Amino acid sequence: MSVSPKLKWLETGAANPLDESPALYDAALTEFAEHSFREASLNDILKAAGMNKGSFYYRFRDKMELYLSLLYRVGMEKVRLFAEHDVSRNSNGFFDEFRNMAHIGLLLAKKDPRFMPYSRRIMEEDPAVRERIAETFGNLSGSLLTDMVERAKASGEFRADLSTKTTVFVIETLLNHLDALIPADWDDESILSAVDALLDVVRSGVAGK
Repeated sequence: MSVSPKLKWLETGAANPLDESPALYDAALTEFAEHSFREASLNDILKAAGMNKGSFYYRFRDKMELYLSLLYRVGMEKVRLFAEHDVSRNSNGFFDEFRNMAHIGLLLAKKDPRFMPYSRRIMEEDPAVRERIAETFGNLSGSLLTDMVERAKASGEFRADLSTKTTVFVIETLLNHLDALIPADWDDESILSAVDALLDVVRSGVAGK
């Protein structure tokens, strides 16, 4: 994951403080999964983590740096799962790769149910927050999805005249709202069947023949 050296701990060459403080990581993930960046309370996070402000500001400049550091930490969880399952290599085209990505999302949700609502909140943040995210990390999953769509267009799997930007937006939205489409008590097989049905809509479209 490419990161701009604008975070205090990165500039000093230190490890991500959230890797060294499980209590702070847990408190931050809970707060940011339940609230937008603007609404989240730093005081509530520190109280839940049992950390004083002096210790916090030794590690981070402000709440935004904590938010970005959490985004990095959760992003690394995704990177590890993508590498472990070799998503791009173990696929036969866009739709198979999308299904693999949905499976990774399922594994993340099982690892910690807060990951999915947290990811969706990131998509819904106000423009200023998303701009700061982009300055630090780039377009996150957007670059991966852009590569997938461009490969699908080049191979003939997608129409060449499709707008890559619009297609990526639709796919990214679907990935980040899977939990809203699928009941919590479904098993893995049922969930992946629902993903397949969703992919059929994407593949075939909704217009009558």
